[in-house]
Amino acid sequence: MTGVPLNIRIELLRQYGSFPQAYSATFQLGLEHFGDERGFIAYKRVWDTTLVLSDPIAPRENQHDLIELFLKDHHDAAFWQVSRPMADILGQRGFYINELGPENRIDLVNYDFSGRDKEIIRNAFNRARRRGYRIRESSFDEIGVNEAKAVSDKWRRLRTVSNRELTFLARPLVIGQEPDVRALFASESDGKLVAFSVFDPVYDKGHVVGYTCQHSRHRPDADLRVQHAIKGVAIEEFQKEGKKWLFLGLSPCADIHDHDFAPYRNRVVNGCFRFSYRSWLFNRLIFPFNSIAAHKRQFRGSAEQTYYCFNTLPSFPRILKVFRACNVL
Repeated sequence: MTGVPLNIRIELLRQYGSFPQAYSATFQLGLEHFGDERGFIAYKRVWDTTLVLSDPIAPRENQHDLIELFLKDHHDAAFWQVSRPMADILGQRGFYINELGPENRIDLVNYDFSGRDKEIIRNAFNRARRRGYRIRESSFDEIGVNEAKAVSDKWRRLRTVSNRELTFLARPLVIGQEPDVRALFASESDGKLVAFSVFDPVYDKGHVVGYTCQHSRHRPDADLRVQHAIKGVAIEEFQKEGKKWLFLGLSPCADIHDHDFAPYRNRVVNGCFRFSYRSWLFNRLIFPFNSIAAHKRQFRGSAEQTYYCFNTLPSFPRILKVFRACNVL
C-alpha cells in the first residue's frame, strides 16, 4: 500500500482535504505515501523513525483500518500536527499524546475588522495606503519569478534558518503555478515587489472551501505591517467568494497545557515544548516560536489545538528527528 499515485492523491484531497496540511501532505516533495484509493497517509523517514504529517486524507470510516495497516509496517511512528479525533484513535493504540500548539483559523462568514482588538489590522491597511503599496492577486509569472525569488531570498536571510527552505511541517515555497494555489502581492507605486503571501486550498466534497496561508515573505525594508495588510485583503476577497475559512497556520509550542490527554502525556515532551517556547535563546537562535504565535493571535481568530503522538521511547531523539525533517538541523 505504498507509493500512492498522484492522481489518486489529488482525487482524495479534493474530497477529504478539509484540514490545513492536506494540500502539503498531497504535493510536498520528499514525502512518501501509504495507502490506496480508499485513503493515504503522508510520511517522511528519518533514520529508523517514521514521521507522519497530519491526519490521513481519507473518509472518517476508513481511518481506523488505514492506521492499523500503517502501523504494521511502521513500528516506530510519530504523528505530527494531528487533530483531536486522530489523537483519540492513536491513544487507543497506546500512543503518547502531547499538545503541539494551536492551528489558528478565521471563520470568514462572520469575521469583520471592527473592534478595538483588530485595530492593528485596520492600521496596517492605512499604513500600506500611505506608503503607496498596491495589493492584488496575481501569478508569479506576471509579477516576475526572479523578482519574487529575490524578495524571498532577502526575507530568508533574516530568519534563524537562512540558507534553505523549511520542509515537512512547512511546505517549501514553490515560485510558480500550482493547482488551486493563490498568491497576493504588495508592490510599490513604481511596481517594485515588496511582499507576497501564498495560500494553499482547503477542500470539502470536491470544492475549495477555504485556504491556508502557507507562506508570507517580504523585503527587509518593507513596512512592518505589510503582511497584516495582505492577509486583510485576502480575507475580504475570500469572503466575497463565499469561502468558509482562512487558516493562518500552526503556532508551534504555544499554549501547551496537556490537560485533555493527561493520562497519555509524556512529561519530557511537555517540558521540551514549553521550554522551547519560553526560551529567549531558543527563539533567537533556532526558531522564533514567540513571534509566530503573536502575529497569528493579532487576527483574533479561533484556535484549535493540534497534537504530537508517538509510540516509542526515548522521546527526546524523536523531537530532534522532526527538526531534521523540517530542515532546521
